[in-house]
Amino acid sequence: MKARPEHRKALAHLRNRDWEKAHAIVMGLRDKLAFRIHGLLHRVEGDLVNARYWYQRAGVRFAKSKRAAKELGEIAAALSAAAATRRGRRRSPPRR
Repeated sequence: MKARPEHRKALAHLRNRDWEKAHAIVMGLRDKLAFRIHGLLHRVEGDLVNARYWYQRAGVRFAKSKRAAKELGEIAAALSAAAATRRGRRRSPPRR
């Protein structure tokens, strides 16, 4: 998974209940993490049919019993892990 600054911005807007701004960001992204954030947005808005669609595109099981705050934390942790992996990755020496 490749974490992008847009993912973090969308999560920040979601936490602040600024769902329109979060939606505007994830609508422009085409990756599974953005799809999951999009699904969570629809879930907190109460649009469960749309939420299921986006969770399916993200490849994540839809669980309406899970608290939104817990899922926000899981997504934030995934973003942090992706950033840490990217920072810690060593490059291979060039081939000759």
